[in-house]
Amino acid sequence: MKERFLAASGASVLFLIACAAPAVHVVAVSREGSQGLEKDIAGFELLLTGWLGVFGLNFGWYANPLLALATFLLMLGADRGALVAGSIAAVVGLSSLSWFVHPLPSDEGGVMYSELLYPSLGFLCWMISLVIIPLVAFELSSRRKAQAAAPAPGLAP
Repeated sequence: MKERFLAASGASVLFLIACAAPAVHVVAVSREGSQGLEKDIAGFELLLTGWLGVFGLNFGWYANPLLALATFLLMLGADRGALVAGSIAAVVGLSSLSWFVHPLPSDEGGVMYSELLYPSLGFLCWMISLVIIPLVAFELSSRRKAQAAAPAPGLAP
């Protein structure tokens, strides 16, 4: 139980750091190709507005509810479910980097787009928080399997 609590706490702390820190560095670009201002976007801004990324074919924000589900399942002891949900969360979170290839609209008229220049500290903390839960779930599941396969003490031939 201690490992589960530590994993959930570690992932939560990293998630909070990701919300407070700059997550990405973007530049505004017009349709004609002229560049605007470069700026950092904080993790909490992406947490609040990231669900809109689906309209630009960026599904990374949806890793957040999957992380919550994986954490919940890990705390319940459903290691396989936490492993599956957490692995999917990590892959979906990694899909955020499609922003490099597909700039996202940054105004309602479709005139300006935000191009991702590079991910920042907040993004890295977020990705690590997404990976902690499935790694711990995998380790605990492996331990449980090994304990089930080992013969009980005193029963060995």
